[in-house]
Amino acid sequence: MVGIGTALALLGAIYLFVRVRRRRLPDSVWFYRALALAGPASLIALVAGWVTTEVGRQPWIVYHVMLTSQAVTGAGGIVVGYVTLALVYVGVAIGVVWILRRLARAPLRTRQPPPLPPSAAPLV
Repeated sequence: MVGIGTALALLGAIYLFVRVRRRRLPDSVWFYRALALAGPASLIALVAGWVTTEVGRQPWIVYHVMLTSQAVTGAGGIVVGYVTLALVYVGVAIGVVWILRRLARAPLRTRQPPPLPPSAAPLV
């Protein structure tokens, strides 16, 4: 989980470095291969984190060292954390919709091949 998270952060740092320093997108095939693996890797890291959390908590209850009611957190301010998390997700969703609408209005321009000379034009 930690290794995957570090690799994903490094991938983001590489992207930002190339984008800011060279003012272009990365052109390495390996970068895009790693980017394609980043989605499934993030899911694996998410599940690994959940398993780590649950495996660390459950043996105490299974072996009757602690009651289930004792395993529940008594920390205050949890509502604030959940509301903050929800607001962050709403902000991310708004940002995604904004970016997608902007791209739909003005798609990225690609390089056009130079026009063919009149002598190379196909006969109709």
